[in-house]
Amino acid sequence: MTAIYASLTIFFLVGAISLALYNALYGSHRGLEDRITEMAVTMRVSYGNASAIDIESPGFARSLFLWVTRKIPEPAYNTPEDLKLTQTLVQAGFASPEALRTFHFVRISAIVLLALAALLLSRLLGLDGVRSFMLMFVGAGAGVAIPNYYLSHRVKKRRQRIAAQLSDVLDLLVVCVEAGLGVGEAIKIVGAETQRQGQEIGVELSTVSAELGAGSTLAEAMKGFAARTGVDDIKPLASTLVQSEKLGAQIGPALHSLSDSIRNTRRTRAEEAAAKTTVKMLFPLVFFILPAMMAVILGPAMIQIMHTFSH
Repeated sequence: MTAIYASLTIFFLVGAISLALYNALYGSHRGLEDRITEMAVTMRVSYGNASAIDIESPGFARSLFLWVTRKIPEPAYNTPEDLKLTQTLVQAGFASPEALRTFHFVRISAIVLLALAALLLSRLLGLDGVRSFMLMFVGAGAGVAIPNYYLSHRVKKRRQRIAAQLSDVLDLLVVCVEAGLGVGEAIKIVGAETQRQGQEIGVELSTVSAELGAGSTLAEAMKGFAARTGVDDIKPLASTLVQSEKLGAQIGPALHSLSDSIRNTRRTRAEEAAAKTTVKMLFPLVFFILPAMMAVILGPAMIQIMHTFSH
Protein backbone atom coordinates (compact mmCIF):
# COMPACT_ATOMS: atom_id res chain seq x y z
CA MET A 1 0.00 0.00 0.00
CA THR A 2 2.94 2.34 0.59
CA ALA A 3 3.92 2.16 -3.09
CA ILE A 4 0.34 2.92 -4.15
CA TYR A 5 0.16 5.92 -1.83
CA ALA A 6 3.51 7.17 -3.13
CA SER A 7 2.38 6.79 -6.74
CA LEU A 8 -0.89 8.60 -6.06
CA THR A 9 1.03 11.38 -4.32
CA ILE A 10 3.31 11.77 -7.34
CA PHE A 11 0.31 11.73 -9.68
CA PHE A 12 -1.56 14.45 -7.80
CA LEU A 13 1.63 16.48 -7.41
CA VAL A 14 2.28 16.37 -11.16
CA GLY A 15 -1.36 17.28 -11.78
CA ALA A 16 -1.15 20.25 -9.43
CA ILE A 17 2.04 21.48 -11.08
CA SER A 18 0.50 21.10 -14.56
CA LEU A 19 -2.63 22.99 -13.45
CA ALA A 20 -0.50 25.76 -11.99
CA LEU A 21 1.53 26.06 -15.18
CA TYR A 22 -1.66 26.14 -17.25
CA ASN A 23 -3.12 28.91 -15.13
CA ALA A 24 0.14 30.84 -15.31
CA LEU A 25 0.36 30.56 -19.09
CA TYR A 26 -3.24 30.79 -20.21
CA GLY A 27 -5.13 32.08 -17.22
CA SER A 28 -5.80 35.64 -16.12
CA HIS A 29 -2.25 36.04 -14.75
CA ARG A 30 0.26 36.00 -17.60
CA GLY A 31 3.38 36.76 -15.59
CA LEU A 32 5.37 33.74 -16.74
CA GLU A 33 4.62 34.37 -20.40
CA ASP A 34 5.63 38.02 -20.02
CA ARG A 35 8.87 36.88 -18.44
CA ILE A 36 9.51 34.45 -21.31
CA THR A 37 8.87 37.28 -23.78
CA GLU A 38 11.39 39.49 -22.00
CA MET A 39 13.93 36.67 -22.11
CA ALA A 40 13.27 36.21 -25.83
CA VAL A 41 13.89 39.91 -26.48
CA THR A 42 17.09 39.70 -24.46
CA MET A 43 18.24 36.68 -26.47
CA ARG A 44 17.46 38.51 -29.72
CA VAL A 45 19.57 41.48 -28.64
CA SER A 46 22.41 39.28 -27.41
CA TYR A 47 22.57 36.67 -30.18
CA GLY A 48 21.13 38.49 -33.14
CA ASN A 49 18.00 37.77 -35.17
CA ALA A 50 18.82 34.19 -36.20
CA SER A 51 16.01 32.65 -34.16
CA ALA A 52 13.38 35.26 -34.89
CA ILE A 53 11.10 32.62 -36.37
CA ASP A 54 11.02 30.75 -33.08
CA ILE A 55 10.42 33.91 -31.07
CA GLU A 56 7.65 35.18 -33.29
CA SER A 57 5.96 31.82 -33.84
CA PRO A 58 2.33 31.69 -32.68
CA GLY A 59 1.76 30.10 -29.30
CA PHE A 60 4.02 29.70 -26.33
CA ALA A 61 3.96 25.88 -26.51
CA ARG A 62 5.39 25.81 -30.04
CA SER A 63 8.04 28.40 -29.16
CA LEU A 64 9.06 26.40 -26.10
CA PHE A 65 9.16 23.17 -28.14
CA LEU A 66 11.38 24.71 -30.81
CA TRP A 67 13.60 26.24 -28.15
CA VAL A 68 14.06 22.83 -26.48
CA THR A 69 14.83 21.12 -29.80
CA ARG A 70 17.52 23.72 -30.50
CA LYS A 71 19.17 22.84 -27.20
CA ILE A 72 19.67 19.26 -28.37
CA PRO A 73 23.17 18.71 -29.77
CA GLU A 74 23.44 18.97 -33.53
CA PRO A 75 23.15 15.50 -35.12
CA ALA A 76 25.99 14.20 -37.22
CA TYR A 77 24.42 14.47 -40.65
CA ASN A 78 27.33 12.78 -42.42
CA THR A 79 26.86 9.38 -40.78
CA PRO A 80 25.11 6.71 -42.88
CA GLU A 81 22.39 6.20 -40.26
CA ASP A 82 21.48 9.89 -40.08
CA LEU A 83 21.64 10.26 -43.86
CA LYS A 84 19.22 7.38 -44.25
CA LEU A 85 16.98 8.79 -41.50
CA THR A 86 17.02 12.22 -43.13
CA GLN A 87 15.97 10.70 -46.46
CA THR A 88 13.21 8.77 -44.69
CA LEU A 89 11.97 11.96 -43.04
CA VAL A 90 11.90 13.73 -46.40
CA GLN A 91 9.96 10.85 -47.95
CA ALA A 92 7.51 11.08 -45.04
CA GLY A 93 6.90 14.74 -45.80
CA PHE A 94 9.15 16.29 -43.13
CA ALA A 95 11.47 18.37 -45.28
CA SER A 96 12.31 20.99 -42.65
CA PRO A 97 16.00 21.47 -41.76
CA GLU A 98 15.05 20.86 -38.12
CA ALA A 99 13.26 17.57 -38.89
CA LEU A 100 16.13 15.28 -37.87
CA ARG A 101 16.75 17.08 -34.60
CA THR A 102 13.02 17.19 -33.84
CA PHE A 103 12.69 13.46 -34.51
CA HIS A 104 15.56 12.71 -32.12
CA PHE A 105 13.89 14.90 -29.49
CA VAL A 106 10.53 13.15 -29.96
CA ARG A 107 12.13 9.72 -29.73
CA ILE A 108 14.05 10.61 -26.56
CA SER A 109 10.91 12.12 -25.02
CA ALA A 110 8.91 9.00 -25.90
CA ILE A 111 11.53 6.77 -24.28
CA VAL A 112 11.58 8.83 -21.05
CA LEU A 113 7.80 9.26 -20.80
CA LEU A 114 6.95 5.62 -21.49
CA ALA A 115 9.65 4.44 -19.09
CA LEU A 116 8.22 6.71 -16.37
CA ALA A 117 4.71 5.51 -17.19
CA ALA A 118 5.89 1.91 -16.88
CA LEU A 119 7.51 2.73 -13.53
CA LEU A 120 4.28 4.29 -12.28
CA LEU A 121 2.31 1.27 -13.48
CA SER A 122 4.71 -1.11 -11.73
CA ARG A 123 4.30 0.85 -8.48
CA LEU A 124 0.52 0.72 -8.81
CA LEU A 125 0.65 -3.04 -9.38
CA GLY A 126 3.06 -3.53 -6.50
CA LEU A 127 5.75 -5.29 -8.52
CA ASP A 128 9.19 -5.99 -7.12
CA GLY A 129 12.44 -4.44 -8.32
CA VAL A 130 13.26 -6.92 -11.08
CA ARG A 131 9.78 -6.91 -12.58
CA SER A 132 9.60 -3.14 -12.29
CA PHE A 133 12.91 -2.82 -14.14
CA MET A 134 11.72 -5.22 -16.85
CA LEU A 135 8.50 -3.22 -17.28
CA MET A 136 10.52 -0.01 -17.56
CA PHE A 137 12.73 -1.68 -20.17
CA VAL A 138 9.63 -2.67 -22.15
CA GLY A 139 8.32 0.90 -21.92
CA ALA A 140 11.63 2.31 -23.14
CA GLY A 141 11.64 -0.18 -26.03
CA ALA A 142 8.14 0.93 -26.95
CA GLY A 143 9.36 4.52 -26.89
CA VAL A 144 11.98 3.59 -29.49
CA ALA A 145 9.64 1.51 -31.66
CA ILE A 146 6.57 3.77 -31.77
CA PRO A 147 8.21 6.80 -33.50
CA ASN A 148 9.99 4.53 -35.98
CA TYR A 149 6.76 2.67 -36.74
CA TYR A 150 4.87 5.94 -37.20
CA LEU A 151 7.56 7.25 -39.54
CA SER A 152 7.64 4.09 -41.68
CA HIS A 153 3.83 4.00 -41.79
CA ARG A 154 3.70 7.63 -42.89
CA VAL A 155 6.30 6.98 -45.62
CA LYS A 156 4.31 3.99 -46.91
CA LYS A 157 1.01 5.89 -47.00
CA ARG A 158 2.59 8.91 -48.69
CA ARG A 159 4.17 6.71 -51.37
CA GLN A 160 0.81 5.08 -52.03
CA ARG A 161 -0.93 8.44 -52.37
CA ILE A 162 1.71 9.83 -54.73
CA ALA A 163 1.72 6.65 -56.82
CA ALA A 164 -2.08 6.83 -57.10
CA GLN A 165 -1.89 10.48 -58.23
CA LEU A 166 0.90 9.94 -60.76
CA SER A 167 -1.17 8.62 -63.67
CA ASP A 168 -3.58 11.58 -63.56
CA VAL A 169 -0.63 13.96 -63.40
CA LEU A 170 0.87 12.33 -66.49
CA ASP A 171 -2.41 12.88 -68.36
CA LEU A 172 -2.32 16.57 -67.42
CA LEU A 173 1.30 16.80 -68.55
CA VAL A 174 0.34 15.21 -71.88
CA VAL A 175 -2.42 17.79 -72.37
CA CYS A 176 -0.10 20.68 -71.54
CA VAL A 177 2.74 19.43 -73.75
CA GLU A 178 0.45 18.74 -76.69
CA ALA A 179 -0.96 22.26 -76.28
CA GLY A 180 2.49 23.65 -77.09
CA LEU A 181 4.01 24.24 -73.64
CA GLY A 182 7.54 23.27 -72.72
CA VAL A 183 8.36 20.64 -70.15
CA GLY A 184 9.28 23.15 -67.46
CA GLU A 185 6.19 25.26 -67.98
CA ALA A 186 3.97 22.15 -68.07
CA ILE A 187 5.44 20.90 -64.79
CA LYS A 188 4.90 24.35 -63.25
CA ILE A 189 1.24 24.56 -64.29
CA VAL A 190 0.40 20.97 -63.34
CA GLY A 191 2.21 21.33 -60.03
CA ALA A 192 0.34 24.54 -59.16
CA GLU A 193 -3.02 23.01 -60.09
CA THR A 194 -2.51 19.75 -58.20
CA GLN A 195 -1.12 21.62 -55.20
CA ARG A 196 -4.22 23.81 -55.21
CA GLN A 197 -6.31 20.64 -55.05
CA GLY A 198 -4.37 19.45 -52.00
CA GLN A 199 -2.47 16.62 -53.68
CA GLU A 200 0.97 15.84 -52.29
CA ILE A 201 2.47 15.28 -55.72
CA GLY A 202 1.69 18.92 -56.50
CA VAL A 203 4.11 20.06 -53.79
CA GLU A 204 6.85 17.90 -55.27
CA LEU A 205 6.18 19.14 -58.81
CA SER A 206 6.29 22.74 -57.56
CA THR A 207 9.65 21.94 -55.99
CA VAL A 208 10.85 20.53 -59.32
CA SER A 209 9.65 23.69 -61.08
CA ALA A 210 11.47 25.86 -58.53
CA GLU A 211 14.68 23.87 -59.03
CA LEU A 212 14.40 24.27 -62.81
CA GLY A 213 13.86 27.99 -62.35
CA ALA A 214 16.94 28.16 -60.10
CA GLY A 215 19.15 26.74 -62.85
CA SER A 216 19.12 23.00 -62.21
CA THR A 217 18.95 20.63 -65.14
CA LEU A 218 15.90 18.48 -65.76
CA ALA A 219 17.87 15.35 -64.91
CA GLU A 220 18.96 16.75 -61.52
CA ALA A 221 15.46 17.99 -60.69
CA MET A 222 13.81 14.69 -61.58
CA LYS A 223 16.45 12.75 -59.68
CA GLY A 224 15.69 14.82 -56.60
CA PHE A 225 11.97 14.26 -57.24
CA ALA A 226 12.46 10.49 -57.24
CA ALA A 227 14.64 10.62 -54.10
CA ARG A 228 12.15 12.77 -52.15
CA THR A 229 9.20 10.52 -52.90
CA GLY A 230 10.72 7.04 -53.09
CA VAL A 231 8.10 5.94 -55.65
CA ASP A 232 9.44 3.44 -58.16
CA ASP A 233 7.14 4.66 -60.96
CA ILE A 234 8.79 8.09 -60.97
CA LYS A 235 12.14 6.71 -62.15
CA PRO A 236 10.85 5.75 -65.64
CA LEU A 237 9.14 9.16 -65.81
CA ALA A 238 12.45 10.88 -65.12
CA SER A 239 14.23 8.72 -67.70
CA THR A 240 11.55 9.44 -70.31
CA LEU A 241 11.68 13.20 -69.82
CA VAL A 242 15.48 13.37 -69.81
CA GLN A 243 15.90 11.16 -72.90
CA SER A 244 13.20 13.03 -74.80
CA GLU A 245 14.88 16.33 -73.99
CA LYS A 246 18.32 15.09 -75.04
CA LEU A 247 17.17 13.39 -78.25
CA GLY A 248 14.67 16.05 -79.23
CA ALA A 249 11.84 13.54 -79.52
CA GLN A 250 8.19 14.35 -78.93
CA ILE A 251 7.39 14.15 -75.23
CA GLY A 252 3.61 13.86 -75.59
CA PRO A 253 3.45 10.33 -77.05
CA ALA A 254 6.17 9.15 -74.66
CA LEU A 255 4.24 10.45 -71.66
CA HIS A 256 1.02 8.95 -72.98
CA SER A 257 2.57 5.50 -73.36
CA LEU A 258 4.18 5.84 -69.93
CA SER A 259 0.81 6.71 -68.40
CA ASP A 260 -0.74 3.60 -69.97
CA SER A 261 2.17 1.52 -68.71
CA ILE A 262 1.75 2.83 -65.15
CA ARG A 263 -1.97 2.10 -65.24
CA ASN A 264 -1.31 -1.44 -66.44
CA THR A 265 1.27 -1.87 -63.69
CA ARG A 266 -1.20 -0.68 -61.08
CA ARG A 267 -3.84 -3.05 -62.43
CA THR A 268 -1.37 -5.93 -62.32
CA ARG A 269 -0.43 -5.09 -58.73
CA ALA A 270 -4.11 -4.94 -57.75
CA GLU A 271 -4.74 -8.35 -59.33
CA GLU A 272 -1.67 -9.75 -57.57
CA ALA A 273 -2.87 -8.38 -54.22
CA ALA A 274 -6.32 -9.88 -54.86
CA ALA A 275 -4.75 -13.25 -55.62
CA LYS A 276 -2.79 -13.14 -52.36
CA THR A 277 -5.92 -12.65 -50.28
CA THR A 278 -6.88 -16.32 -50.59
CA VAL A 279 -3.57 -17.37 -49.06
CA LYS A 280 -3.81 -14.70 -46.35
CA MET A 281 -7.32 -15.85 -45.43
CA LEU A 282 -6.06 -19.40 -44.88
CA PHE A 283 -4.42 -18.67 -41.51
CA PRO A 284 -7.41 -17.01 -39.76
CA LEU A 285 -9.64 -19.66 -41.31
CA VAL A 286 -7.57 -22.51 -39.85
CA PHE A 287 -6.83 -20.97 -36.44
CA PHE A 288 -10.11 -19.16 -35.68
CA ILE A 289 -13.05 -20.17 -37.88
CA LEU A 290 -12.37 -23.90 -38.26
CA PRO A 291 -12.07 -24.61 -34.49
CA ALA A 292 -15.36 -22.79 -33.87
CA MET A 293 -17.07 -24.78 -36.61
CA MET A 294 -15.68 -28.05 -35.24
CA ALA A 295 -16.88 -27.14 -31.75
CA VAL A 296 -20.38 -26.39 -33.04
CA ILE A 297 -20.59 -29.52 -35.20
CA LEU A 298 -18.90 -32.08 -32.95
CA GLY A 299 -19.81 -30.52 -29.60
CA PRO A 300 -23.28 -32.08 -29.19
CA ALA A 301 -22.04 -35.48 -30.36
CA MET A 302 -19.15 -35.40 -27.88
CA ILE A 303 -21.52 -34.44 -25.06
CA GLN A 304 -23.84 -37.37 -25.90
CA ILE A 305 -20.87 -39.76 -26.06
CA MET A 306 -19.66 -38.55 -22.65
CA HIS A 307 -23.14 -39.03 -21.15
CA THR A 308 -23.35 -42.54 -22.65
CA PHE A 309 -20.02 -43.66 -21.21
CA SER A 310 -20.78 -42.05 -17.86
CA HIS A 311 -23.84 -44.30 -17.41
